[in-house]
Amino acid sequence: MRMWRAFVGVVVAMALVVIADFGQQAPLAQESNARVEFGRGQSSTFIRGTVRGYEGANYRINVRGGQRLAVNMDSSNSSNYFNILGPGGGEALFNGSISGDFADIIVPGSGDYVVQVYLMRNAARRNEQARFTLRIEVTGGRPTAPPAPDFADGLSGGPDFFQVAGISRGDALNIRSRPSAQSPVVTRVVNGEILRNGGCRMTGQTRWCRVSRPDGSDAGWAAGRFLIEASN
Repeated sequence: MRMWRAFVGVVVAMALVVIADFGQQAPLAQESNARVEFGRGQSSTFIRGTVRGYEGANYRINVRGGQRLAVNMDSSNSSNYFNILGPGGGEALFNGSISGDFADIIVPGSGDYVVQVYLMRNAARRNEQARFTLRIEVTGGRPTAPPAPDFADGLSGGPDFFQVAGISRGDALNIRSRPSAQSPVVTRVVNGEILRNGGCRMTGQTRWCRVSRPDGSDAGWAAGRFLIEASN
């Protein structure tokens, strides 16, 4: 009987070791939290950070109902995304793994909105690291400086030609077959390239502009925030 009890004790101890080792291989997500504050007279800010493995980073922004919340992320890791959660959490208002690295939404109600930065599970399991830069902007609903008139902010009229601007170094702007971040890419253009303006429109919360090369080729849709009036 004593030998049997000793055997059972050894088995239980080994099981606990296995459980402990498994816990080290698959840790629970750990998230840092920070409140986003804008400088006096400013409506946007840049945030640089790093996440690794199952770690995440949450950034809280107080936004009033009807204001526009725009978030853009550049990252060193293609499995790095962000979501936007409304006050009280619940279902994400924006899911980066589905909709891409740029969000532009009109918030439905007042409160703290959370930009949640994370790595997809496949990258988290490998304990990969991502260095990211967020640009967070809140406009509307209160006095702010008017947007520069040369950007593609209007939905009609505008210049005959746009110039691509604001793309991160080493990256390119996708020209898509339809005004949707999920539609096929027709071509890619870089900062400084000239595109013919075919008019802009809102699709959901994003402003899209119909563009083509000056000779009419590669026609498609581009995000208006990366287009400025071409100089003469």
